[in-house]
Amino acid sequence: MHDSHTIFHKTADDKRQITVHLLNKGATIAGISLNGFGANPRSDVILSYSSPAEFDSDPSCLGATVGPVANRLKDGCFDLLNRNHAVEINEPDRSNVLHGGMSGLHQQTFQASPTRADNAVVFSLALPHLADGFPGDRLITVRYELLEDLSLQFDLAASTDCTTVMNLANHAYFNLGGDLSEHELTVNAGHYTPVDDRLIPTGEIAPLKGSALDYSDWKALGDTAIDHNFVLPEDGKFRRAASLRLRATQLQLDVATTQPGLQVYTGDGLNTPFAPRSGICLEAQGFPDAPNQPNFPSIRLGPGATYRQRTSYQFKEIAVP
Repeated sequence: MHDSHTIFHKTADDKRQITVHLLNKGATIAGISLNGFGANPRSDVILSYSSPAEFDSDPSCLGATVGPVANRLKDGCFDLLNRNHAVEINEPDRSNVLHGGMSGLHQQTFQASPTRADNAVVFSLALPHLADGFPGDRLITVRYELLEDLSLQFDLAASTDCTTVMNLANHAYFNLGGDLSEHELTVNAGHYTPVDDRLIPTGEIAPLKGSALDYSDWKALGDTAIDHNFVLPEDGKFRRAASLRLRATQLQLDVATTQPGLQVYTGDGLNTPFAPRSGICLEAQGFPDAPNQPNFPSIRLGPGATYRQRTSYQFKEIAVP
């Protein structure tokens, strides 16, 4: 049996509603449906499967909470307090650990605690020391809530009994109802972290201006392949990270977050039943391979401290000139 939960919220005049389907496995966003937005009466705006059971064999982390270290770790190794830790590699073609490895959060079953309201659910997971290759007895919570402005807000928190590394993200693939190439993107970033042929950061923080990845203003995605971390301003403050829109359906998504980085991924590696480039991920998180990059913001988490992230997805209708 696959435990699932549905939260919803509507405007006072009942003209618009957002419905979100959630799964215990991976604390996953399994579906987001909009009613009364844009050009169509109903819009499903993330990639999903037709049944919860299909998420069990999903290779792409659709909608899942990923971690405890999202993104890539070079060679699956990192040093922490003068001790080397190795996590089982799950991206063998590049010899990396991706999204926490074989036992990442997307593979874990969270416990759900529905709230008294119809608009929120809290998931929690206890991770034993080294059970997934990462140190510490850790407690991770994910709270999803639909707000009055019909945005989906999620708060991620984690604690540990010994020093560890923690970098969480949500891995939803967005499609606002058409060809990805026709979607337009803008990202609130002036710099990014270039990568090598293994998609591991080189350590440089480079300017975006004038490059193919410069999305400081609205620009169609076209056929540009993106799997890069964009450096957001004012780390720790809740601010806009990116916006995505599709004129054909008159829909726009605004992403806001407290995180220092936004991994933009155009889904070029998506597998059957999804075609490559049928959705785009906008993953608010820390920087990739941060434990091995001394000039990147640290993702260390010590006992007595709490990892916190707030991110929101807000959908709106746009006017077409």
